[in-house]
Amino acid sequence: MAELFKVRNVVLSIAENLSIVDYLSLSSVSKFTNQSLSSIDKDYFKARLKNVFISYDPTHTDDLLSDFQATNIFNSIKSTSNPKKTVVLIFRLLKPYLSIIRKSDGIDIDDFDFQELFGYGNDDINDQAKVLKNLSKFVQMDDSDQFVKDEMSARLRDLTRKYTKLKFEQMQESFDNENYYNVHRLVACLNLLDQEDLIVEFFQQENKFPMDFFPPTILDTDKSLQEGSLDDVIKDLTEFFNSKSKIIDESFGDQLPIMLLYSEQIIDKNIVSGFFAKECEQNIEIIPKVYLKLLNTFVPNLNDSKNAGDNYRHMMITFINLYFEPLVINFLNEEIVNFEQDSIKEIKQFETELSEQEKIEQDNIYKSVLTEYSSEDVKTNKFELLSSFTKIFSKSNKDSNEIKFKVNFEILNKNLKNLKNFMNFELCYKIIEIAKAKIETFAIFGKSQHSIVDQAKINSQIEEIFIKLVTIISKYHIRPGFTKAIDFLSRYDPTEFKSLESVESTSTVEPLKKFTELINIGDLIQQMIEIFYENELVMKKILNKDEFLNNANQTKKQFETSLDNFVANGLNIGIDKLMAEIEFIYNTLQLPNDFNPKTTNGNEAVLFTGPTKCAEKVVTLLSNHINLLNGSTEKGIIDIFQQEIGERFFQVIVKNIKKRIISTSGSIILISDLNLYYDFVVNTLRQKNITPLFIGLKEIGQLYLISTDDSKELGKLIGDLSKFNGIFKQEEIYEFVQKRADWFKIKKDVEKAMYGLGLTDCVVM
Repeated sequence: MAELFKVRNVVLSIAENLSIVDYLSLSSVSKFTNQSLSSIDKDYFKARLKNVFISYDPTHTDDLLSDFQATNIFNSIKSTSNPKKTVVLIFRLLKPYLSIIRKSDGIDIDDFDFQELFGYGNDDINDQAKVLKNLSKFVQMDDSDQFVKDEMSARLRDLTRKYTKLKFEQMQESFDNENYYNVHRLVACLNLLDQEDLIVEFFQQENKFPMDFFPPTILDTDKSLQEGSLDDVIKDLTEFFNSKSKIIDESFGDQLPIMLLYSEQIIDKNIVSGFFAKECEQNIEIIPKVYLKLLNTFVPNLNDSKNAGDNYRHMMITFINLYFEPLVINFLNEEIVNFEQDSIKEIKQFETELSEQEKIEQDNIYKSVLTEYSSEDVKTNKFELLSSFTKIFSKSNKDSNEIKFKVNFEILNKNLKNLKNFMNFELCYKIIEIAKAKIETFAIFGKSQHSIVDQAKINSQIEEIFIKLVTIISKYHIRPGFTKAIDFLSRYDPTEFKSLESVESTSTVEPLKKFTELINIGDLIQQMIEIFYENELVMKKILNKDEFLNNANQTKKQFETSLDNFVANGLNIGIDKLMAEIEFIYNTLQLPNDFNPKTTNGNEAVLFTGPTKCAEKVVTLLSNHINLLNGSTEKGIIDIFQQEIGERFFQVIVKNIKKRIISTSGSIILISDLNLYYDFVVNTLRQKNITPLFIGLKEIGQLYLISTDDSKELGKLIGDLSKFNGIFKQEEIYEFVQKRADWFKIKKDVEKAMYGLGLTDCVVM
């Protein structure tokens, strides 16, 4: 065997797979082995040092006289020009510890005596940890003999685990005794042994968040936030974190980021995901206040933390934002949905109540009408709707049809009187107040510079609320209200169930008056929305009113256009009904002899120089309607409304004149009527572009004043179109003249004056 160690290649082959201890032993066996190994010494020891990141540098000056210790050897040497000397130095410093560990190989790990390892009297636990750490590095460095390395690594790992356990037990005892100075020492020791994760876990286990920390709830029985309870919770949280911060600073200093790790876990699992998420589920409306309380009250009142460093509060804000973000995003989305649902619910409730009221009124109408036709019901004072209708159909068809017609008429008449109830100012005001409250809630997120919701997002949410507000009021209230009102208005017939007495007493077209009241309500609603828009969006710079493509601006414009269209359509129908009422008055109150008084004994009747009762009635009716829109809509719409009334009234007058026979003596009465109409247009209607029409009408009255004897002059007058301001064509003037009572007497002279010859002058050859 000894002969083998005299063969150089054998020696080198064996040496390459030896541990450091065995390699050095082989080197010292003989001069031959020493010389043989010298050729590979540098590579062998370079490879060992490389495992622990000590580099070979031939230019490096090794300071082997420095105060190298087993505790600092690996930290003190980073490069070397003599790998063998460096490894030998490391080995000699750690050899005593390695020897003890090797000798304890047969001893149970629980019986191992660390005092024997580190030496009696050496109680510096940091030095002990450093030695254990360096022993581990040495084993890592000594990897040529894998068996030896694995065996030593396992033993050293068990010893380190045992040592770590002892230190954690000591730290547990120190925590229990609130000996945070000793905890600080033990943390430093364990930190050297790379036990950071276990240290954090240990602290979190020893400082679990109390299960009974929070109150059962911070909401009252109505699920509303009790702000005092929230303040108490924030105060308790502040005190809790400040107390833990103090303990951590005393125990850990700035060795490990315990405070941040611990705080993040508590904020996530206990504060946000735990307590506040549960409370916010009960009432999502509390999210902004809770969130802002944490940012604006909790964080600023936290004490400085040495362990967490200068960014402590900034990191706490980051944690709060990180874990509160899902709640905040859900809140922002839900608020829009809730506003829409709540607003529609309010409108549906209004419609239900209105429908129930209409049903009650209809039932009363049924009862009233049927009572008129059933003396038996009157006597017994009983009313059964179903049986009453059975009785209706058992009557003659004539009575049945009359009853049904009267019931339908009374219902329609009642609905027309209730037109203004189809839209409700207070309802829209309530919805606008809900929208305002939502906007104020969104604005809360802007009260902290650290809020996760930036101003752009807040502005977007506010715009969305405004869009929903306008859309809901327009779609679910304004449109149905006007549509229903216009439908009832279009079905109104002023001639139904009207006697001469009722015509004489009529001073207004009631449905038109009620519709203008509805317009007034619509205008008030539009004004409210305009004020809301200016105050909440424009003045607060949420949007620029001049941005045409902005969705909120477009929605507002569409609403205003839609409202104008409803008003225009309704007023057009209303004017139709007003003109129908006037025509009805002409047909009923304008007597055949108003403009053609009867003669007595061949003499002209006594002339009445004032306007007719019919004309006065018409002017009174018109006067009661032309100003209905004043103060409820734009002047432009009022002007259009009044101009349309004037033009349509002119047409009705023309139609009425063409239906009458007018004598020379009756022309005075006609002229009085036309003067009354003219005075109404000039002094009451006051629409200048309508005035020429009525000047022309006054000239038409003059056509009937000319006597029969001046028939030729009448013909010339017909040909003078300038006399009538271009209002009437010659054919139409001729048509008016045909309504003279003496037409057949003057016809020949008139036509001859107009055309140069009469029809009787024509001869067929």
